[in-house]
Amino acid sequence: MHVETYLKYLKFEKRYSAHTVCAYITDLQQFADFAQSKSQENTFSIVFADFRLIRDWIINLYNNGLSPQSIKRKISSVKKYYTFLQREQIIQTNPTDKIILPKTNKKLPEFIKQNEILILFEKLNFSNSFTGQRDKLILNILYSTGIRLSELINLKEQDINIKDKTIKVLGKRNKERIIPFPEVLISNINTYIKIKEEKGITNPYLLVTEKGEKTYPKLIYRTVVKYLTMITTNESKSPHTLRHTYATHLLNNGADLNAIKELLGHANLSATQIYTHNTFKKLNEIYKQAHPRA
Repeated sequence: MHVETYLKYLKFEKRYSAHTVCAYITDLQQFADFAQSKSQENTFSIVFADFRLIRDWIINLYNNGLSPQSIKRKISSVKKYYTFLQREQIIQTNPTDKIILPKTNKKLPEFIKQNEILILFEKLNFSNSFTGQRDKLILNILYSTGIRLSELINLKEQDINIKDKTIKVLGKRNKERIIPFPEVLISNINTYIKIKEEKGITNPYLLVTEKGEKTYPKLIYRTVVKYLTMITTNESKSPHTLRHTYATHLLNNGADLNAIKELLGHANLSATQIYTHNTFKKLNEIYKQAHPRA
């Protein structure tokens, strides 16, 4: 199946994150399992799959009730695999060439309202304990910088420049970017690091557990969900919701779209433009409230 070679290609040439690589391989394995179930042979390699088999698999995905978004991602995973095989001259023709990705409605990113964010940081009482200050810092950094979950977990103390009020982030495909943060974040950072040192924790990673180990995705998720539940009725409550909130609030308050693109670490502007829909929505609401003939 040439999976090992393909894995190296995704990791080192495409520089995809561990999460993305895992998703690609999982999708590929699911297709391989389906192909094996349809084969008369004991061991069937998907290298030899044809258009009809792939089409049958896609029909099976629809019959199992998967959403168009999930199906689109799985097809994309398989298409990339066969494109790789063709590039390596392992196969002559690509069986996915005639496969068309299903159209999906782009879901607008959910964000937290500005008055709710004020409640989060100005009304809620975070304890001065290690956990309390760490929880506050998790929320503060996510909203103040818009960084991704993986970027937050891998943030080290040395990546924070208190003097310049910036953090250095290693983003997707190992692209480094510098992000400014507001003055109000400094106090939280200093307080947390002081408590961390008092506990004798020497781990270079900024955010750690009570035992001094590097934080992990579930801990960050639990923290974010816990506090966002206190301030909003939004269905979406995740670290990525705060990233969406960061971008939307910047845009609503006059920030340039290209600047937001750089701050978020997007590869192209089209990924950032989705936030303009939220801005237009807000402007439309203001117009309807303010214009006498609206």
